[in-house]
Amino acid sequence: MKKITWYLIVTFWLLMTVLFPSYAKAAEQFTDTEGHWANEEIDYLIEKEILDGYPDGSFKPDAPITRAEASKVIISELDIDLKSLPSRDMFPDVNGHWAEDYIKAASIEEIITGYEDGTFQPNAHLKRSELAAILIRAYNLEGGESDGFKDLSSEHWAFPYVNALLSHNITTGYEDDTFRPSRNVSRAEFSTFLARILNESFRVEENSDGTTDEEEEPLPPSKMTQVPVLMYHSLSKNENDWNSIVISPRKFYEDMLYVKAMGYETITSEELIAYKNGDKELPENPIMITFDDGYRDNYLYAYPILEKLDMEAIISIIGWSVGRYTSIGDQYEILPHFSWQEAKEMVDSGHVDIQNHSFNLHTPADENGFGQGVLPLEGETTAEHAKRFREDTLKLHNQIREHLGYEPKLFTYPYGSYNETTEKVLEELGYEISLTTKRGISDVDQGLMELERIGTPYYLDSPELMDQMLENMGRNTRVPFSELANSEDRIDSLENYLGLE
Repeated sequence: MKKITWYLIVTFWLLMTVLFPSYAKAAEQFTDTEGHWANEEIDYLIEKEILDGYPDGSFKPDAPITRAEASKVIISELDIDLKSLPSRDMFPDVNGHWAEDYIKAASIEEIITGYEDGTFQPNAHLKRSELAAILIRAYNLEGGESDGFKDLSSEHWAFPYVNALLSHNITTGYEDDTFRPSRNVSRAEFSTFLARILNESFRVEENSDGTTDEEEEPLPPSKMTQVPVLMYHSLSKNENDWNSIVISPRKFYEDMLYVKAMGYETITSEELIAYKNGDKELPENPIMITFDDGYRDNYLYAYPILEKLDMEAIISIIGWSVGRYTSIGDQYEILPHFSWQEAKEMVDSGHVDIQNHSFNLHTPADENGFGQGVLPLEGETTAEHAKRFREDTLKLHNQIREHLGYEPKLFTYPYGSYNETTEKVLEELGYEISLTTKRGISDVDQGLMELERIGTPYYLDSPELMDQMLENMGRNTRVPFSELANSEDRIDSLENYLGLE
């Protein structure tokens, strides 16, 4: 019994040194802050015993900070007596969490709020928009008037909080005049904002023309990370079916041969999220292959091609149509959709990533232009719209979890339609990527929501598709074998180049 007790004590102490950095080493011993852009602000908070490092001698300045960790730091700095708090249940997902009391205090003091589904998500990474709100609420800073940032409209829920930070010279944004509200907050960035709140000497001074000489956490040189996202729907061998969203399996095969021959590596939603969270590097030339709706021809034609070429694709499915050949109520036939069993087979192969395309919101607009996809119905309030979208999203979300064994994190908007309400609901539900039908290529360092894509109509041959993709990326790269007019000749040449049979 004594051995078990001693083991538990040691284990608890090790856990506490990780979760509560106040058990760790002093600032002068940090191995990773010397020369860092936020070194002075970090040292200031260390001296004030507001923050500390980790047992391995590091501070991990570029690691993201969680909502739980931010709660602990703010409540501790405000010196709020945890023992004086009223006894009441707060959030079901923080019961027994190491930061439960701090989160409870932050909620009671109306510093950090939970989400509309009643959760707090303590282990979720703090966003820049959330950080702005937390600091303004915690330190009662008054707002100001400005044009703000080009990526943060006046309709955004965090606009007044960000504007208040801007007016107090606590935030300056990035050199491209963006704030990047959905970007994760690093420990260094959190330290800088908090230090500027507590000590005005750290705040950014304005030049005579109203500009500043500093910016937020700098991005490394050439940090712009473009990830082209190719958008497919259905594959058919019948030439009469081909249109802007239906192509031949042969055309898809040639497209994928080109992707592979030009040095691009396919990635999944999980890999892109891991990159955003700083847990994994992307390949040199990342690309995402996406299919919408979940047609059975994806299983019959695209899946074998992905297996042959050792590539990955993301298929966003419509919940009600999984495994169906007829409409709800069986009134009419529909293009067949693959089953959950077939979905599981593809997922287990490692070549297909199944994600959310709504359960039953893939619907056209009504005669008055309302209700296209996930957009609000005529006369629907914002709260009613959010509730309807949330319930529909969760219905398919839970089915994916039940049948495939994981939580989807990517949502593809039907018809590419969305608004601020749908984006907020998705973030509340833990989604980290949303795909639109806007044509273009996104810089994923500015966030993973509202990503643009490139359509792949049948009339755009594979070399032209690659040319358009490269043009959108600003790359002047020759597309191989583009001088060959015949698709079969190009496929033969690409297969020989790649060493395929």
